[in-house]
Amino acid sequence: MPTIQENLLIYIKNKVDDHFERFTYENVNRYIDFYEDINFPEFKEFFSSFHFYLNKLFIFLNGKLKSNRHYNAYESRQLMFLIDEIYSLQSTLKDTEYYFTVIPYYKGIFDKCEKFLVESGGSAIPHDFEFIQLIDAEPIFTFDTQVSISRAHKNISFPTKTIGTGSYATVHKYKDDYYNRFFVIKKAKKDLTKDEYERFKREFEEMKKLNSPYVIEVYHFDDEKQQYVMEFADDTLESYILKNNGTMGVKERVNLIRQILRAFKYINSKGVLHRDISTKNILIKKYEGLNVIKVSDFGLVKLENSVLTNKNTTIKGYFNDPKLELIGFDKYTIFHETYALTRIVYFVMTGKIKLDSYKNNDFKKFIEKGIADDPFSRYKDVQELQDAFNKLVPTLS
Repeated sequence: MPTIQENLLIYIKNKVDDHFERFTYENVNRYIDFYEDINFPEFKEFFSSFHFYLNKLFIFLNGKLKSNRHYNAYESRQLMFLIDEIYSLQSTLKDTEYYFTVIPYYKGIFDKCEKFLVESGGSAIPHDFEFIQLIDAEPIFTFDTQVSISRAHKNISFPTKTIGTGSYATVHKYKDDYYNRFFVIKKAKKDLTKDEYERFKREFEEMKKLNSPYVIEVYHFDDEKQQYVMEFADDTLESYILKNNGTMGVKERVNLIRQILRAFKYINSKGVLHRDISTKNILIKKYEGLNVIKVSDFGLVKLENSVLTNKNTTIKGYFNDPKLELIGFDKYTIFHETYALTRIVYFVMTGKIKLDSYKNNDFKKFIEKGIADDPFSRYKDVQELQDAFNKLVPTLS
């Protein structure tokens, strides 16, 4: 039985075949260069042909504006067909990686044409319909979910799939066919303030400085598009634990925790406090026979002498110390980092967020110290937390 993806490709192929039965391939290359960076061969010729025939019909329409303002029946039907086909394609492909948009100016022309075009007898052109400015120096179709990558002095586009959204950015996954692997694009939201965009840029800059197998790798920042490319991970810690909680053994849980603690020991050693530790910001990359922890989302990091850390920053995450709401997020210290990590340890070992049951009394004491009401009674750094956990491990079997 065909998959949804296969059905979509069949649908697109049928649409392409139907189009070229009606319009032929004669002028298919007129605008092909505008769509050369599209990663789907079928769409290159499809879009180029649409572009050519729309412009041809618009030229004829412009000519009629200078004479009797009567658009012939044949051209009316052809233009109606093209507009209907475009809208039909958009409707079917919506929420898929193949969804495309029409340049707004032409979209406006389509809407105006739909109001007066009729199938027989020709169409009377309204007196307020203005001369169409032809677009023949740029593409009129673009994929709404695509990323353009520069390679060897050439832009190559790939379709993307939205996999997440946050306060500052949306996250999109795409497959680079050259490398045969997935990457992620993180795009800043368009309504960010100057300070918020600075945080977004700082996240990239701080992650770029880090070099650890336990931190998501970032590759390239595009200031013009306000986005950056980074490593793809297969799952979040939250999703992975919840899907596998019934079958996971102690050994696997301990291994994940040890990786997490090694990750944050390294991060803290670079003078960085993450401040947004959660089961969604700790990711898992799957290799053959091995799952590796990857820490992400450094948008709220606290750096030494940073001017972007302020007391009004929103306290994010269920795993943060609730007392930060009272004292201010600018007062975040290593004791709050170890608090959140203690909560993460509990989640990985139990699959639960709420602290309501313990494997044994030693485990309970371990957790209680990490989330003690007095911050100075908690683990003073990740090394101490790590040492305490290693002592606890033999009791967890």
